[in-house]
Order: sequence, then structure tokens, then C-alpha cells
Amino acid sequence: MLDVLKTRARKDLEASEDQGEHLLVRHLPYVGAVTDDVMMLRDGDLIASFIVEGIAADTASEADVDDLSLAFSRTVTQAQSDVGIYVHRFSSVVSPKLTGVAPEVSTFAAAVDQRWQSHIETSGLRSRQAMITVTLRPSKVKSLWAKFVSGGVAAQRGTREKDVSRLNEIVDHFMEAVRVASPTRLSISSGEWIGLLRAINTGQFFTSPPGAGFMPLADMIAVGRLDFRNDTFVSFGSDSKDTRYGAVFSIKSYPSNSAPGIFNRFDLPFDMVISQSYTPVNPVESEERISRTARQMQAADDAAQTLKDQLVDALDDVASGRIGMGMHHATITVFAGTVAELDEAAASIRGAGQRAGATVVREDVGARAAFFAQHPGNYAYRARAAMISSTNFADFTALHATPAGHSRAQTPWGESVTILPDIRGEPYRFNFHLAGELQERTVGHTLVIGMTGAGKTLGACFLLAQAARLNPRIIAFDKDQGMEMPLRALGADYAKVRMGEPTGFNPFAAEADERGTAWLTSWLEATLAAQGTLSATQREALSNATRSNMETDPSLRTMRQFRSQLRSVDDGGDLHTRLGLWDDGQYGWLFSGEGQDETLSFNNDVTAFDLTEIFETQEVRTAWLAYVFRRIERQIEDERPTIILIDEAWKVLDDPFFEAMLKDWALTLRKKNVVLMLMTQRVDHLVNSAAGGSILESCVTTLVYPNSRYTLDEVAPLNFTDAEAAFVTSSAGGQRLALIRNGDVSTVVNMDLGALGPLLKVLGGGKGESAPDGWRDDTSFWKDIG
Repeated sequence: MLDVLKTRARKDLEASEDQGEHLLVRHLPYVGAVTDDVMMLRDGDLIASFIVEGIAADTASEADVDDLSLAFSRTVTQAQSDVGIYVHRFSSVVSPKLTGVAPEVSTFAAAVDQRWQSHIETSGLRSRQAMITVTLRPSKVKSLWAKFVSGGVAAQRGTREKDVSRLNEIVDHFMEAVRVASPTRLSISSGEWIGLLRAINTGQFFTSPPGAGFMPLADMIAVGRLDFRNDTFVSFGSDSKDTRYGAVFSIKSYPSNSAPGIFNRFDLPFDMVISQSYTPVNPVESEERISRTARQMQAADDAAQTLKDQLVDALDDVASGRIGMGMHHATITVFAGTVAELDEAAASIRGAGQRAGATVVREDVGARAAFFAQHPGNYAYRARAAMISSTNFADFTALHATPAGHSRAQTPWGESVTILPDIRGEPYRFNFHLAGELQERTVGHTLVIGMTGAGKTLGACFLLAQAARLNPRIIAFDKDQGMEMPLRALGADYAKVRMGEPTGFNPFAAEADERGTAWLTSWLEATLAAQGTLSATQREALSNATRSNMETDPSLRTMRQFRSQLRSVDDGGDLHTRLGLWDDGQYGWLFSGEGQDETLSFNNDVTAFDLTEIFETQEVRTAWLAYVFRRIERQIEDERPTIILIDEAWKVLDDPFFEAMLKDWALTLRKKNVVLMLMTQRVDHLVNSAAGGSILESCVTTLVYPNSRYTLDEVAPLNFTDAEAAFVTSSAGGQRLALIRNGDVSTVVNMDLGALGPLLKVLGGGKGESAPDGWRDDTSFWKDIG
């Protein structure tokens, strides 16, 4: 067993209690590096560590949460008595920052970004990290025997190599068991491992790569000094600004029952280190202790029948190898800038302990020992170790987290779109795309769902403004001018499509090359088929006519000239008559342009169309959109990052034509570096739309604003977990919350954009009813809105 009652170090610590001040290095066990990812401690022990991202327990399925806890518990059960497991959870303030928006891209977007990043940097967001350390205490007897019998130092080196190999195998086994939590092995050279071990002392994490010269690891990890005074300690930094006050809390009594994440209640908004250690107890000894406790209860005629039953079950589980038992030690160390802040944190910790069903005590006399017991390998400093099961330990550690989004190295466009605070006060790096390397064509199509008034349009416009840091081309299809003001503020060419107002579009000139001819034929067939199925003769006639259109004089490439070719078709004039609707008939204003089509250009960084007037006219809407989408396809061949936003996408694309093309089109857009951003009010709208199924299949990122009017049946097509579905079908209670799911990982973020001040009126300004006169003619109008 790794635990002993008292060692020389513990005696020295107690002997010096009256001195108050302690040099950290005297009580840190670290000596040096055996390899880049294995350290040696003073007693000859070996340690290795890895960090885990954790799983999103707030939105994950119960099965996933339970499976992770069970996998960790089983791995702990298999550990032998010379192995120790430490789990540290760090919480500290972070000030995340993204590459700023260049004013030359958009002065409005730059102003939005400046305000938002300032808000994010100063809002006290927290980073929470979990580190698992495995310790191995090699047998001293075997080491001495090898030294005397097998050749001294060389034999010891061979024994050490075997111990390192065994430690690595154990660590690999643990990492595989918690693979779903995304483990990463720590190394000394990266500076992250040293930084985390140093954070145990300071509550603050900074990477600390080792210097060029040799320095014992304990000296490298010990920064400053400590002064213990009763139940408070003072941590002195390099100057007075770094001085912090702290306290150590220990778990005195445990909850009667445990469940995965029971200690998540200690995720409080303070700089903290939650340290837990577990050293396995031999199964024979475990059974004896459990049996002894049961006999004592029987002899005392204890009436706690539930506890007796639990003891019987535990004895059976240990005997059968289903669980293991071990000595567990848990402390919560909190750091604050002032004594008053420390007392506030202390009250919160006690309250969290009560909610978890545990008794938490603030250490006084035992504060020194409890503080140094946090460090891996300092087994003898553990004053309040208690025997618990491997299942309890797995439940206490849990390895839960909230997703952080993609790091810069994982963003195909080189940077995240924005940073949003999640409901636990941690930063979430929002991206449309799935994770990928720079310039990798991962999917980024995004679905935004929210009822009127939920903030859907405001949030979408905010994301467009934040996306300006990536300098994408933006093409937006608006309805009811709901995004006109923010889009114009971003510098958009904003056009309203008017029924009966000539567009100047001329597809016969724009699509007159070899590729265009094939598309033109397909487009005309789909457009004219709305009036009835076309015969083989008619389809052949259209194909021949589009071929002639390609070969004719450019000045003759018009709707009227094209239609004249159809007079001779042997169909009783049907095809000629059908196209008349689009020539000199009801819809003649749509494609009656002459000469090269210069009216439809995407040369501006932001282009927008309001489709309100053609929204309910399917024939017009489909023909117009199909042509515009085709022109977009031509434009995006330059592979510049592009965002295409479609409001009320379910209605805009509610047509068999788009149902057939959307799957292939979504794939084409991905390859051309394009993100589709589709917005709708309800999932039902998508399900009942012709293109709804394709939309749901194409989108890898979903942003949903919750509403109690949604039903579980309605959101079922989104394949949410129970926790996700429960959130989106509930009321947000006046908060601006939203669920973001990227791939299979989701989190709940706070979409309250109040920190933007007057700029919020621009982002949510709609058609500009409250804007000053002439605002559409002034690109800097947004500066006058306050």
C-alpha cells in the first residue's frame, strides 16, 4: 500500500508549523525527468500525466455519461496496490482573444469586434482543465536485489526502464479507457505539464517550458513562497500585485450515494484546484475491512438497514472483482485577491458541499499537510484519506466539461468566427465548420432555428459581422428586410426583388459556353415543366435551341430570340406558348435583359437580396433563385471563403427542383470553400418542405434558440439527446440562451449581446424604421445610431 502514517517529511512539516512561512520546494516531490513524459520523485516513484477535454455532460446522453464513468471505474479497479491515481481539476480566469477585424474589411464589423472582444476579455470567463496523473512506486527490495546480484548501476538502469515501460502501459490503458474524453499525454518540453503542476500552488495556469540549463523540477515548479496563518495562507509572487490569499478545504464525510458528476457542484466562479487521489487497497484487506464494519454494526444492533445492505453488496462486488476499494483523499484549494473575496468563495464551497451531500471543512492545523497532499506522490501528507470504491472515485472525478470549440489549429478558415460565453462561464470558440486543418474543406453548413423574437436574426447578423475577421464573401437572401440595416452597415449591395420590375437578368448571354449550355437546358426544362410534363420531343428541342444559342451572335442571345427557335417544334406550339409566360407574358420582367448580363454581380464583399415580394410565388421564386444560384456557382470557383445565408430557407427552397439539387449543391459548395447558413422558425417547417430532408442532412452545425412551444416530436428529426431536447423545448426564462451543436458535440451558450451597446440597435435594426433619413445612401449611417 502507498499510504503510511507519517514520514520524515510530514514530521518536518509539523515541526515547522510555528514558523508559518514555507519554501515550496522543500515539500515538492519532483526531482527530474526520466524521459520527456515521465518524471521521477524523491522516493524513486515515477509519474506520468495526461489532460482530458472531458465530455459535455450537460447535453450528452445519460448512456454516454454512465459509460465513461464505468470505463474509468473498471480501469481503476484493475490497478495494483503500487499504483496511485491523482485527478486535478483547475479553474482559473482567462482572457481569450481572437485576431481582430481589419477596419479596411468593414468599419462596422471592426467596431462590433472591438466592443465584443473587450467584453469577452474582461467578463471573467474561466478555463477548467482536468489532469490525470498515474504514479508508480517501484519495489525497493527488487531494486536493491538487482543492484547486489546483477551488476549494480547497469542492472538498476534496466530495472528503471522496465518500470517506465510498465508505467507507460498503465497510462496508455487509462487513456484508451477515457478516449471519448479526448486525452492528451503531457510532456515536460511543452511546458504545459510543468505549468499545471505549478498551478496546484498558485491557482493560475501558464505554460512553463524548461530553460536551457539544468534545474531540479521541484525548483522549476516552486514559484514564490507560502505563509500559513491559521485557516488562511498567503501566496507571495514576484511582486505585491501577485500576492494572493488562499484556503484549503477537505472532504470530511462523503455523500451516502454517488452519481457521475456529483462533484460538478464545485465548479464555482473562483480560482480553484480540486485535487483527488486514490491508492488501491488489496482486495483481501478490502474484504476484511468491509466485513469488520458489518460485524460491528451487527454487534451494536445498528438499525441502518440500508447501509448494511450496501456493505453486503460492496463485499460481493469486491469479491467478484466488479469494483475495487482504495484510500481516497480530496481537497479544494481556493485562491483570491483579498481576504473578503476568499471568505465569499469559502461560503460558496461549503454550500456546494452541502448540495453534493458531503461535509466540507476548512483546514486550520492541517492546512499545510492538506496543501502539499495535492501534489502527486505526496501520499504521506494525506491526513483525511478514507476508503471508497472505484465506482465512487469515478463518479467524483467524472471528467465532465463543456466544449471549448476548435483551437486555431483546428479551424479551416484560420481562426474562429467568435467567442461566446457558455452557461458555465467558459469561453466557447464558435465555428461553422467541423474541425480541420487550415484550408481543409470540412463541412460548415449551419442551421439556425428560432421563433420570432428569440434573437435568431440578431444572432445571425452578429455572426456575419464577427465572420468579417476571416474576410469572406457574404451573400444573403433576406425576407421582410429583416437584415437590411445590419447588412448595409457591413457594406452590402442590397437589392429588393420587385414583382414586375425588370431585373435585367439574361441567362442566355450569361450561360452561353459549353458548361452553361448544359445548365441552361436543365434550367429551362425544370422551369417549363411547372406547366406540365415535357415530352421527349420538347426536351430535344430545348437542347438543340440552347446549343444554337451558344453558337449564335452574342447580340442575339436573348429570351425573345431563343423563344423564336421553338416555333417549329412539332408540339402544336406548346413549348413556344409556355416560354411566352417568361418572354412577353406575366413573368417577362424576370429574364428580359439584353446583352451581357452585368446586373448580377458579386464583386462586392457583401451582396444581399430581399425576396419578400416573390416569396409566395413559387414559379417566380424557383426560376429566379435557380438562376442566381447558378451565377453564384460561377463566382465561387475562385474558392474564396464564402457564406451564403438564406432566411426562411424551408420556404425559399420548398420546391422539387431544389430537393433534387440540394444534396449535390451542398457538396459542391463545401468543395468550393462555401458555408451555407440556413434559417427557419420551426423544425416542422423543414420537415414539411420539399428540400427539408436535404437541409437536415447537409448541416453539421445547428444553433437552436429554445422555446416551450417546440415539442419533443417536432425536434425529433434533429436527433437530439434527451438533455438537448429537454433544453430546446423549454423556456429560456428571459435569458438569451441557445444550443450549439457542432458535429456530435453540443453546448449551451449565452447569446446576450447587450455589451455591444448602441451597435446592437444596428444589428437588430431590421428595415431601419428608426434610422435617420437617407441612411441607405450613407455607408457610415451606423455611427449616428445611439
